Amino acid sequence: MKAVTISRTGTPVAPNVHVVTDWPEPLPKLGELRVRTEASALNHLDLWVGRGLPGLELPYPRVSGSDGVGIVDAVGERVDQAWVGRRVVLNAAKPKPDALHPDHAQMPPDLVVIGEHEHGTMASAFVAPATNVLDIGDADPVEAAAYALSHLTAWRMLVTRARLRAGQTVLITGIGGGVALACLGIARHFGCRVIVTSR
Repeated sequence: MKAVTISRTGTPVAPNVHVVTDWPEPLPKLGELRVRTEASALNHLDLWVGRGLPGLELPYPRVSGSDGVGIVDAVGERVDQAWVGRRVVLNAAKPKPDALHPDHAQMPPDLVVIGEHEHGTMASAFVAPATNVLDIGDADPVEAAAYALSHLTAWRMLVTRARLRAGQTVLITGIGGGVALACLGIARHFGCRVIVTSR
């Protein structure tokens, strides 16, 4: 299948990015489904993976991409066939069983991120646990692809770490970015007073 791969780490990242046409097509395992990619968003995490993260030994070449939307075309064992044909958005954060509790202040060491620790969404198809996708119906795939990871990051910052509550004042810097816009939506949802800055 076609995929965008990072062949090795380095700065700048661009010379190490290649489009290949012979990447092996993934097969869904137990509890997983396969998604035919309609849209995949570039996230800053992709640059970090391309540059190399200290202490994170990843095999290369690898498929990047932690944000993605597509149509489910195959399911693994113990996944309902009703998923086939549905448009879904990916939640790339895969906690290992019993590893993650929403009140944990730190990211657990056994959290797996699709597109970082595993091959990602910048390919014709990707696999994910059925518990890590959400049916989005006829939502625009391009818009939805840019939604998930930025909103997960914003939620973790505001709700999990900062313990956001209604009536608080929130300052958001650099309001044009994806995470900042997600913070704006979450803060407004909580009934907070929001102040934003931009250049």
